[in-house]
Order: sequence, then structure tokens, then C-alpha cells
Amino acid sequence: MSIILSNLSAFIRERLPQTSARLLHAVQSSSSGYASIPADELRPALQRSVETICTVFGDNNAGPLNEWAPYIGERRSRMGLSLDDMMIVVSSIREFCWQELTEFGSDRLTIADVRQFEDAISEFNRLLLLGYSQAMLTLQQELRDQAEQIASQQQTIRELSTPILPLYEGILVLPLVGAIDSFRAGQIMERLLTAIAERQSDIVIVDITGVPVIDTAVANYLLQTARAAQLIGAQVILVGIGPEIAQTIVQLGVDLRGIQIGANLQAGIELALSQQGYTIR
Repeated sequence: MSIILSNLSAFIRERLPQTSARLLHAVQSSSSGYASIPADELRPALQRSVETICTVFGDNNAGPLNEWAPYIGERRSRMGLSLDDMMIVVSSIREFCWQELTEFGSDRLTIADVRQFEDAISEFNRLLLLGYSQAMLTLQQELRDQAEQIASQQQTIRELSTPILPLYEGILVLPLVGAIDSFRAGQIMERLLTAIAERQSDIVIVDITGVPVIDTAVANYLLQTARAAQLIGAQVILVGIGPEIAQTIVQLGVDLRGIQIGANLQAGIELALSQQGYTIR
């Protein structure tokens, strides 16, 4: 181990309580991300970063650096700092160390000493960015997993909000509740057609009692669903049309020909059973 490098390491460490303020200012003035970290938290972290570099070239001990650099890189990643922030701190630490070397007297070091000094800085920077990048990959995977979980939960909610109930052999009931937008309408049509094909149903009762508003778009969705069901051999019975919705349908001029109408779900069930040759006694 070089005595000069050991002396340089001691020189930098002794000055750190005062010189770290310069490093802190350089980092926070250049990086908005680091500027958001309180000085009393950031300054000790910067000091420790420089100390681990000194331990490598001054004591020939890479253990503290191997532990600290990836850890602090991961921590900064999870704090939301950008890659630009990391590059700024890397550059600032390198510049700080070289300034300290100049104060110590660069002419006192051999080329081999300078190479060891620079290698220690580079290794710190490499491990810092490695910890940062690995944490970013982990965070991205966590976000993907969360997005998939949310999508799965949304799909479950949509399915629960659009249940298709087998009433009797060949008869399905589709109770609709809540507002219907274009996306949900597509889901309704897809699930209904799938259920008709799987159960080989002849009749579908669509109950819109729980639909608060019918506009042109919703009416068109219902018509498209009914016609699509008819194309694969199922008759649609529409029930639950209240007075306000009835007025809206008339005002919109919606053509409901080809779709049977029932006053309520009970009437729709009776109509469906009668078409199947059954009666309720």
C-alpha cells in the first residue's frame, strides 16, 4: 500500500467536516432532486461516500464501498431522483476528490498512485449507478405488477357489475345497473354473446331498471347488442323501461322493432317462458 495514498486519504478525511459543505453546495445547486433532500440528511451521506472512496485507495479496503455505494444508489432511486441527478452527484464527487488531491499536492503522487486514486472514484461511481439502475428495474417491475393487478381488479369489477344469469334452460337474464359508456358497452356485448354461444340460449332478457340515463349512445349500444344476439339466434326481451327513459327513447326516435318489450322483469320472464312453451302456475 502506498504511503502517499494513505497520507492523502488521511488528509481528505481530516478536512471533510469543513470541506463537505463545499460538496453539498455543489450538488444541491446543480440538482433539483438533491436540492429537495434536507442538508442535515444529505451532507453526512456525501461525507460517507467520500470516506468509502478514501478507504479503497488509502487502506486498500473495498468492503465499505461495496456496501455503501449500491445501498445509497438504491435509496436515491426509491426517493424518485432522476438519472440526471445521479450523474450530477457522480461528477460532483469526482471533482471534489480531485480538488482535494490538488490541495494535497498532485506532484507528490506517482502515475500509479493517481491511477489507484481514480480507480477508487470510478468504482464508487460504478457501484452507485449499479445500485440505482437495479432499484429502477425493480420499481418498474413492481409498477407493471401493480398495473396488471389493477387491470385484473377492474375486469372483476366489470364482470360483477354485468352479471349474466341463467334463468332457465335456453333463457338468460342480463340485469344492467349504473351508467353505461362505450367501453362497458363493448364488454357487455362481448360477455353476452359469449354466454349465448356457450349456453346455446334462445332468449335473453335485458333488464335496464338500474340504468339511470338513456341517451343516443346508450340506446345504440343496446340496439347493437340486441341485433348481435339475434344474428347468433337469440331473441332479446327488453324490460325495465321507466317513464323518463320511455320519453327519451321516443324523443330520440330509437327504432326498437325486432325487440320485444316487457314492463318489468316479471313480465319479461313470463314472456320468455311462454315462448319456450312454459307457463307459470
